Amino acid sequence: MAENQDGQEKTEAATPKRLSDAASKGQVAKSVDVTSAALLLFGGIILYLFSGLLLTRLQEFMIQLFRNIGYVNLAPSSIQYYYQELIYSISIILLPVLVVIFFLAFFSEVLQLGGVKFASKKFTEGLNFRRVFNPFTGIKNILFNSRSLFEVGKNILKILVLAGVIASIFIPKLEDIVVLVGMPFHQLGNFVGSIVFETFWKVGLAYILIAIIDFSYQRYKFNEDMKMTKQEVKEETKQSEGDLEAKARQKSIGRQRLLRILREQVKNATVVITNPTHYAIVLDYKQGISSAPKVVAKGVDFMALKIREIAEEFSIPIVEDPPLARTLYDTVEEDDEIPENLFKAIAQILAYVYKMNNKSS
Repeated sequence: MAENQDGQEKTEAATPKRLSDAASKGQVAKSVDVTSAALLLFGGIILYLFSGLLLTRLQEFMIQLFRNIGYVNLAPSSIQYYYQELIYSISIILLPVLVVIFFLAFFSEVLQLGGVKFASKKFTEGLNFRRVFNPFTGIKNILFNSRSLFEVGKNILKILVLAGVIASIFIPKLEDIVVLVGMPFHQLGNFVGSIVFETFWKVGLAYILIAIIDFSYQRYKFNEDMKMTKQEVKEETKQSEGDLEAKARQKSIGRQRLLRILREQVKNATVVITNPTHYAIVLDYKQGISSAPKVVAKGVDFMALKIREIAEEFSIPIVEDPPLARTLYDTVEEDDEIPENLFKAIAQILAYVYKMNNKSS
């Protein structure tokens, strides 16, 4: 059972926060052998599929070269030209292959991690330089660390498995290999190509088995290392709850401040135009002072409800006009005057409000 520095047993599974913090420091469960297996197996298959095209390209280049052998100038500039042509001919074929192999390596890493993750704190908090450059710590990790012992055993297993696979390929073909010297060139190419392809896929399959074992161990070891003591879980829970309470308190203070501002805006307004339930627009217009009605506040859903409550408290007229309320909310910002195309609709509402005020007075 894993223990922390105080000797307490780590019996609890890692929390999402602990796993997230570890990932930001580059501490994740992954196996290098998974990437190696993907490159060997699929990279080998891709190379085999493109090998015919590559050989054809080389053949065309050599035919062109020997066809003009009588005109070839062996000056340094000419040799450089033919060398560049050869590199260009090979690059046209190999470049797409290398790009595919690069993406194979990239996606094999991504699949292990469950997505792209950036270790933002790897070089600021994830490295312990005192431990890295301490030779005694290094010797201790090599001799007495379970991970190091596993790596040694895994590497021995790799050597044995790969040696067995290669032996199973070459031993049955020893007689054919002996007579390679007298074999025609095209048969020699086919024979070597078949051996290379067989080596790639058999070694790749063997590596997949090794990669599965290694990844399973790395996942198990990572989960064990990430385990927490009961006290660590309690402290993290307490910290998280404290953070949530602080955020809730801050949010409540902000809402109260907003409502105080809203209260001041509404209590001196001229009219409130509503949807009637989802939207509320607060207009202010002072005859002889204002050049045009102005939107002093607006809200939707919860804020619209608060606007109506404040308006009722201060006896501010509330007029239901859903199309106009929606248009004002979408087109006019707070502290802006209404546009000319809405003057007529707003004038009718203001006339109604003034008429109601005169009746009540």
